[in-house]
Amino acid sequence: MKGRGRHVLYLIGAIAMLVYAVPKLELGGPWNVANVFGLVWTVFALVVIAAHFNALLLMSEEKRKEIERIRRQKKRMWERRLEKSVSGSSRSRARG
Repeated sequence: MKGRGRHVLYLIGAIAMLVYAVPKLELGGPWNVANVFGLVWTVFALVVIAAHFNALLLMSEEKRKEIERIRRQKKRMWERRLEKSVSGSSRSRARG
């Protein structure tokens, strides 16, 4: 699944998790581990929902293509670094 369908699926999943979990989380009362966890989890879920809404509603096709181009470029850069480190470590073993 690619494109908008994936964002819709993830958005529905994140909203469903939030609707299911918020009533069970302890968000009020004194500051303790359970309350902090509930607050952090809720904020994280809202960030995920906002990101998928952004991808669905605000991002143009041109911007999507630019982001995909940047991702491919970063992937190639990491592959080159990995190849360098692997070839460098094999050379040092051959010398030693």
